[in-house]
Amino acid sequence: MAEKSKAGITGQVKSPSFLIGISALIVVLVLAVSIFVFDQTTGPAWSLDGSGALSFPPRGAANPQAYMIEDAANYSLEKISYSSYDTKVFGLLRIPKGVTLPPVVIVLPAATVTKEADSAMAGALCSWGYASLTLDERGNGGETRGSHPMDFMTGYTAYRNGDMPAQYAQVYDVLLGYDYLRSRKDLDGGNITVLGESMGGRFAVVAAGIEPGFKAVFVISSSPYGLDAGNDRDALRFVNSIEPATYLKKLPPRKLVMFHFTNDTVIPVTHGKFLYDNAGWPKAWYQYNGSVHGVYSDIFGPDLHTELTNIYGR
Repeated sequence: MAEKSKAGITGQVKSPSFLIGISALIVVLVLAVSIFVFDQTTGPAWSLDGSGALSFPPRGAANPQAYMIEDAANYSLEKISYSSYDTKVFGLLRIPKGVTLPPVVIVLPAATVTKEADSAMAGALCSWGYASLTLDERGNGGETRGSHPMDFMTGYTAYRNGDMPAQYAQVYDVLLGYDYLRSRKDLDGGNITVLGESMGGRFAVVAAGIEPGFKAVFVISSSPYGLDAGNDRDALRFVNSIEPATYLKKLPPRKLVMFHFTNDTVIPVTHGKFLYDNAGWPKAWYQYNGSVHGVYSDIFGPDLHTELTNIYGR
């Protein structure tokens, strides 16, 4: 299973031109060069710079909890949870046995895929000697509750009201997951990458653009959202703040690695290539025949393994 559609703020799916109208949005704010939204007790909850790029204040403790749910011959599996704004985030941490301080991949599944359903990716990573933290996306039917990030109108309304859009909260969930992994003494906290599938690929690029500690970004079957705010300056600020393309310039010298299949019917390969072509170096593009979308495949597994080996040095 994977992302069902590329619905825009108006809920309409458009053509490969990436134009999805949001004409119902009306400008009511005069924007300054930067936007700051304040929490009454902790200061700014999020801010946007002149280009619309998102940032957060220093991240605090997330009250993480972990308990073992499986102790297999070759790996251990823990359920992880931690607080993130208005909800509790849940993930599965798989750690290979017999590997000292394994590097870690944060895995962000496609829009309709739960952490449990994405076990093939975690299994492959584990077989190569890497730990993985697979997170439930908000509102995708998993344990992490909240408004779904594909609901752009609800996200835009929250943005206009000075609240936390689900699209921002989802990225913050990833950043807190990164902080948690860094705190683990049994993992290599200096070797953490982020991998996103379909919808998760967009969050992966944004999160890595915000957090320079990620060693690299892996994107499977993903692309820009393709939202067009027209002449609405307020809506444009919101659209830019969630578009992965806004964060591409923040990735180098870290590598962006993208995988796509030629007959992908959910996100056409030309859309993925558009994102890749606008990224700076270093980067790598892998294209395969077939229609696989947003899940692990043995077809690209060897190339993924090679790229991870080069980045981690093992």
